[in-house]
This record gives sequence, C-alpha cells and structure tokens, in this order.
Amino acid sequence: MAINRSDVLTSAIGVLDRSGLPDLTMRRVAADLGVAPGALYWHIPNKQSLLAGIADTILADPSLAAAASKSRMRWDRQLTGYAHALRSVLRKHRDGAEVVSASLASQLGTSNLQSQIAEIAVSAGAGAADANAVALALTHFVVGFTFEEQTREAMTLAGAAAGELDRTATDRAFAGGVDLIVDGLRARVAAPA
Repeated sequence: MAINRSDVLTSAIGVLDRSGLPDLTMRRVAADLGVAPGALYWHIPNKQSLLAGIADTILADPSLAAAASKSRMRWDRQLTGYAHALRSVLRKHRDGAEVVSASLASQLGTSNLQSQIAEIAVSAGAGAADANAVALALTHFVVGFTFEEQTREAMTLAGAAAGELDRTATDRAFAGGVDLIVDGLRARVAAPA
C-alpha cells in the first residue's frame, strides 16, 4: 500500500483521538495504516516531527483561520474570538493541547499560531514588541489552560480525580483570563508613548 505524509498524519490523529498521546507511537500509526513502521520514516523522520505535523494539522482548522482573518470586527472582539476558537480547536482532539504544547516547545511547527495573534494586536495599534508579548501570553494561556482542562478530564475518566469538572466555572475562568490579556493590551495601546 502506498502512503503519503497526509495519510500518516490523518492516521496519527485518529490514533491520538482514540487512544491518547501516551499510546501514540509510530508502530501504532503504522499498524493503523497496515504498513511496516519503517514505511512511516519516508514521510515523518521521528516522533517529534510527527507531533509537529499533527499540531499543524489541528491548527489548520478552518474555524481558527476564520477567527484570524482580517474582518471589520473590532480588534478586541477578534482577539477574544480567536482565543475561544483556539480552545475549541484544541478540545476537538484528545490531548490536543498537549500535542500543540510539545510542538511549540520543539519549535518544529505551529509558527503561524503566534503570528496570527500578533497581527491582531498590531491592528489594535500595538508595536512589534507588545504584539509579540501578547501573542506569547495568549498562546501560553490558551494552550496551558486547555492542557490542564484536558488532563483533568482524563484523570476524572480514569478515576484519579475527585469529582467532575465544573464546565460553567471553567468556561468563566477561561473567559476571565482572556479578558485580562485583552484589557492589558487595550491599556498598553491607550497609554501615551
């Protein structure tokens, strides 16, 4: 069976969604595709590259691109919408935030994530340094918050955490954190130079 990079990434995301990151191995992806593990290495050199490819595929979600597109929406609403869209995209996939976090740490992928946020900040009137700081802060907040949220849900399912996650309180806490970052940028842009 002939496979390509897209086949490998599609299969890997399927394995991730079914089994989670701890059980995502090159061997398991190969078995899912019905090929020998060595066949994958023609398309993906190692597991870190696989995780980066998965992260880039996850972040290519059309809803995230739509949230980042230049629109007539005010920058603060656009930035808030982007943060919420990013959280939703990460939550669509089991351990999605952890995969994106690993990819950010390895710097093998997801480079457009922070640049999209920075572009929104620039449209608010932020200078390059402030735009990059907001992009970094918002990225780490959303990915970290969602990572913790997904970890807690997995622990609850495994019986390792007491009680269910309070979805309403979690959503409120997330929105509050995003608002603080947006308010910080608003204050910085409004301050006299």
